[in-house]
Parts: sequence; C-alpha cells; structure tokens
Amino acid sequence: MPKKKENTWMNQIITEIITVPITTIEEKSTNSENIFVKYANDEHLRSLLHQQSNSHGQVIATIIGGDSYSLFAWDWYERMLEISNETNNCHCFVIAMDEIAVILSLKRNIPVYYSTFSFDEQMQWINTIEARQHSLYRVGHAKFDTSARIVRLGYSVMFSEMDVFWRKNPLDYLKQPFDTYDLQISHHYGAHPRVNIGLFFVRSTNASILFFSHAAEFWVRYGKGGYLSDQRTLDALLNNYDRLDKTYLKAMKPMPPSSFNWTTHDFGNHFSHMMTDGSAFILFNQAAKTGRRSKKFHGDIKAKFFTITVENVNMSINYRNLLIRSLLILQHTQLKNRTFIFPAFSSNLTTTPITYQLDIKKFLLYWTEEQIRLPDFLLLETSRAIPITTLPYLSKKTYEDVDGILNLTLESIPLDLVAPSAQFEVHVRDSLLWCSPPTQGGAWCIHHPRDFGATMEILFACRGDPYPPCANKTEKNEQFRERPYEKN
Repeated sequence: MPKKKENTWMNQIITEIITVPITTIEEKSTNSENIFVKYANDEHLRSLLHQQSNSHGQVIATIIGGDSYSLFAWDWYERMLEISNETNNCHCFVIAMDEIAVILSLKRNIPVYYSTFSFDEQMQWINTIEARQHSLYRVGHAKFDTSARIVRLGYSVMFSEMDVFWRKNPLDYLKQPFDTYDLQISHHYGAHPRVNIGLFFVRSTNASILFFSHAAEFWVRYGKGGYLSDQRTLDALLNNYDRLDKTYLKAMKPMPPSSFNWTTHDFGNHFSHMMTDGSAFILFNQAAKTGRRSKKFHGDIKAKFFTITVENVNMSINYRNLLIRSLLILQHTQLKNRTFIFPAFSSNLTTTPITYQLDIKKFLLYWTEEQIRLPDFLLLETSRAIPITTLPYLSKKTYEDVDGILNLTLESIPLDLVAPSAQFEVHVRDSLLWCSPPTQGGAWCIHHPRDFGATMEILFACRGDPYPPCANKTEKNEQFRERPYEKN
C-alpha cells in the first residue's frame, strides 16, 4: 500500500513536470540568442549608419575582437570623439568579431555592429573548428563583408585598424576630386609594393558594391583554405603586386565587369600606424609612452586619480592581494570618481615592471582598462604635470577637494574593508594572478596561451614574402614555403 501511494505521488510530480509550459523557457532562450543576431543584421547596421554618419553619409569604423583589443575600444572611441567635427557624435562605430567584443562595447555605450558568419556559411565549412578560431579569417570577413554591406546601404566608410592613431579627422583629408575614386587606400611608403589594408576609404558606388561583394564572397570561400592574409587578398583583387593563381581564378566566379577606380592615398599623413606583433597591450603601452592615447586616458591637472606607493618587490603575495582588494573596494565605494593607479611593487620599473609580476590581461578583464592605470603611467611625459598629493586614508573623508593624483599612505589602508558583494570577493580572487618571483628578460607574466590560430596564420600568410613584417621570418618557422599563385 505505501508503495502504491509512493507511485501515485511520483506520477503526480512527473505529470506536473511534463505539463509545465516549456514555451516560456523556449521563448526566453530564443530571445536571449537573438540579442546577438539583432546586432548582426542589416536593419541594425542601417540604423547605426543613419545615427553615426556625417552629412555626406560617411562613417569611420574599426574592428575589435577577443579579450585583448576589445579592452581598448573605449580609448579608440574617445579619440574619435576628440577629432570629430561634431561635439556629441564621433561619426564612428566598432565592428565586433565575436560576442565578447559586442558585450564589452555595449557595456561602455560604444556603437557596435556584429560581423559574424551566417548559419548557411558555417554549414559549408569543412574545418568548422579552425575556421571559427582563426582570428585573421574573422578579421578579413569583418573588413570585406561589412564594407560590402555598408556600400550596398548607400553609405561610405573609412576603415581604420586599432593600431592607427589619428591626429585629425581622416574624412577631412580625402583625395580630391572626391567623386573620382571608388577606393582610397594607404600604402607602405616604399617599404613594399602592396596596398596597406590598415586604413582605407570606400565610397558607395555601383563599382564598389560589385567589388566588395565579390571580395567578401571570395574571402568566405577561399580566405581560410588558402591561408591568405586579408591584405594580400585585397591587393590581388586590385590586380596589384599579389596575383591570384589560376587555381583560384577557375574556382571562383568571374569578377563582374566594372569601372572600379582606386588609388593610394596618405590622408594628409595625420596618423601614426603603430604596427605590432599583434599584442594590444604592447601597442597601447607604446601609444601611451608617445602621448597618442586619448585625453581621457592621459588626464590633466583637474583629473582625479588615486594610488599608493609600494616599492617592495618582496612583499608577500597574500599581503599584495589584501592591499589590492582594499584599494578596489575603495574605488567602488568611497572613491568612485577616481581612476586607480596600480602600485608598482618595485623600486625600478625598468628592470621589474608590473607586467613581469602580474598577469595584467587577466586583471583588466575584470576591472576594465578605462578605470585602471598601470604603474608606469606615473612615468609618462603627460603625467608629469599632474599634481600629486600624499595624504592618509580617512574613512569619513571624500577627498573631493583633491585634484590630480591622491597618493594614500600605505600604513593608513585598512585591510578589513567590507566588499560591496560576495561576487566582488570572487572577482578579486580570480583577477590577481602573480608570477613569483617576477619573470625576467622581457617575458610578461601570463597564465594563458597566445592565440594559436592567429600565430599560425601569421606564419602561413608570410611564406615566401620578402617584405616586412615577414622579412624576419625564417623558413624553419614556416609551415609552408611557397604561395601557389607565385609558381607561374
């Protein structure tokens, strides 16, 4: 009898479970998934172009992706606002290559379009895993496919990679007569004969629509399999230095006849193209040293920062963690309007910088580069004019009357402050990964592997290339030593 009663109870539970309206769950899941789709469709792109373009239907765009360059999107956006001809509109937006970049852009209120691959395109891939992982393949798709979409919608776009730092608005320095050219693209100033895909302007014309639609289709089909860089592909399609092999020409649809008119251009030389090995941290560190980052990053005498002076490189990891925990709590409670300058934990930042001691990438993923400055910020030429005021920490003082850098005394910092939430404690713990002892000889403290896909594609794209940056690559390091389209 008890067994029968148990079965009856169990049957009732099962009945309740299977009769729960699952459509609500499905709808929530569908709605959640469609959020990213929303930022990837032409309707969103059209709305974005309408809001961000200038009176001539022109807009500036850059490409971000992953967990490195996406961290610095805020600085690019601030710099675009600084050089804009309009106070509250930079006439720009970012093109996100992945969901990470979409999220980080939205969190910082940066206009964003999501360049992704359609379901049908992905179904045609043979090696789906590598195609999704290889960053250079995604970069090429973002450039060619987004260009094609923008010109089809009747707008013109200036593409500018994240390693290009503008001093003036590039849209004011287009080659004239403006309506003569479908494409204006940078060059390498004699370093080698290819065009420089790092910055180019494409005007919406019938010819540019045909050309970039063709380039986008070619890249999806052959960009990954041919191990071609986006720059080489564009150069080849422009019938410049890189010629396509007959194998590709036979496989692809013939280029529609058009009067596509392109030219190289230096855009008034009002930019610095600080090409690196792909590391966003090295790039923006160098940009900071040369004063090329945004005014918001560098600050002025009225800006508000805070820090503490710690020169003891031998301070225990436990004490460091407790100290940084307290300083982060202060930044999120009592000192909300101040940017936190991370302490050096060294008396010589040349021999033992913080990048040798702490995994800064991991740290900035949690606490945002916009609200954090690394210790060498104090050594920048632009920081020397910022006043420094040394005071003890007092729990009831707001320090609103202190401009510049508030340098709190080490001994005054309490280590038992209450965190804003339990989740905050988890973030502190997970974000502080130290190398003890510090790394040596220029090796950064890291706890994650370099992007294998990007590294391998750089090697593949360089095979047989005598020009920089490939000139220093050796055949020993290259997986393939010749390009098929250079045989004839």
